[in-house]
Amino acid sequence: MNLLSRLVLAAALLPLSSSLFAQQSGVIDYEVTQRIDRERMARFQGNNNDNSADIPDVVTLQQHFTFNNGIGKLTTDRPDFGGNGGFGGGRRNGQRGDSATQQGQRRQGGGPGQGGGFRGGMGNQLVDLQHKKYQNVFSTSGDDRKTYFTEEDFIIASNVQNTDKTKKIAGYTCKKATVKLKDDTYTIWYTTELPFAYSPINGLLPDSNAVILSAEGGNRSFTAQKVTLKPVTDTDLALPADAQKISQDQMRDLRRDEMEKLRKRQQQN
Repeated sequence: MNLLSRLVLAAALLPLSSSLFAQQSGVIDYEVTQRIDRERMARFQGNNNDNSADIPDVVTLQQHFTFNNGIGKLTTDRPDFGGNGGFGGGRRNGQRGDSATQQGQRRQGGGPGQGGGFRGGMGNQLVDLQHKKYQNVFSTSGDDRKTYFTEEDFIIASNVQNTDKTKKIAGYTCKKATVKLKDDTYTIWYTTELPFAYSPINGLLPDSNAVILSAEGGNRSFTAQKVTLKPVTDTDLALPADAQKISQDQMRDLRRDEMEKLRKRQQQN
């Protein structure tokens, strides 16, 4: 092949190569709605049940799944529950709360079984897309701050009811199905046009090559508003070097302890 032929071939392959490269990284922006247990929230904030009427029944928030070369991270823009020192890190009695706590609460992920981020605690949900594992990272507060993580394999749903219906979501052709997960039934829309598998809620994947772009259950739902394929500059997608692996039970105990510490601090402010 002469030089001119090689240059023509390279020019022809360049758009395809650029497209394949771009598909390895980007961001999926989800809009999420979640029903709130108002009495439980009031107790956490140190209020009595009479004040629970000020807490909304449903909150809407944004989640962002950033992916790059086989790894990813889910972060959540935390809502401000009335701006009174709740999960949103608002003001209480005119005073700002602890800035580190606020930042951790506003941008965090939670366990995949919890819909990718409605639990308390300062952490992130990382995803090993190559090996199909959720990695939940959690850091304790205080001077003896430590970082821990748990791993959970992707669960492929066993009771999927597929349909022939399709529609476009965020520019991708999606198929409709229903999946029963625990005591709830979700209507999902998934695409196989992205080069990985992912669901913000573990247990909804209908197969190992699907990305869930929309799901609606009885208490929560999420829909992808935008999928942006672009180079990712976020370098905080891998596990921290000092993270210690622990069991799911140990992680639940740590989160419970940290939430109790946070609740006491808020009541003292």
